[in-house]
Amino acid sequence: MRKDLETRNNALYSKLVPSMGNAGTMEGEILRAINKIVYRYYNDGDKYFEGYGCETAGPCHAFLVDDTPIGNSLKVIFAESSLNSKLYEQALDLALEKVLDFIESKDGKYEVSDVDMFNSESHFEEEEEEDLCWDCDEPINWCECE
Repeated sequence: MRKDLETRNNALYSKLVPSMGNAGTMEGEILRAINKIVYRYYNDGDKYFEGYGCETAGPCHAFLVDDTPIGNSLKVIFAESSLNSKLYEQALDLALEKVLDFIESKDGKYEVSDVDMFNSESHFEEEEEEDLCWDCDEPINWCECE
C-alpha cells in the first residue's frame, strides 16, 4: 500500500470503524470492507476471487461493487485485477484511493446505516481440489494405477 494512502486511511479508519461489528455509517462500512480485502491479501495472500479468499474477502468485494454509491467505479477498478499479483496490488491501491476520496468528499456528513459488509454474498466460490493419485499425479477418477 502506498504510504500516502496508508496515512489517509489510518486517520479515517480510526474515526469511522469500531473495533467490533459494523461501522454504523455507509462510509465507515465501505472503509471497513476495502481494509478487509487489503488486509487479507497482504497478510494471508487471499484474493477475493480465488481459493479461501472467496470466503474471507469475497463478501467485502461483493458489498463494495453491489451495494455502495461508488460500486460501479470499483467494479471497473477490480475488473482487471485477476490477471496477476502486480495488477491485483495496483487495483487495491486504486480502490482504496477511490474509497478515501469518496469519504473525504463527504466532509464529515456521513450516512447513518446498519449495513454489514458480511451480509453480501461473494460472487466467487472456492473450487474443490481434485484428489490426485500418489503414483501418477492424475485425478483419482482417471487413474489407471490400481
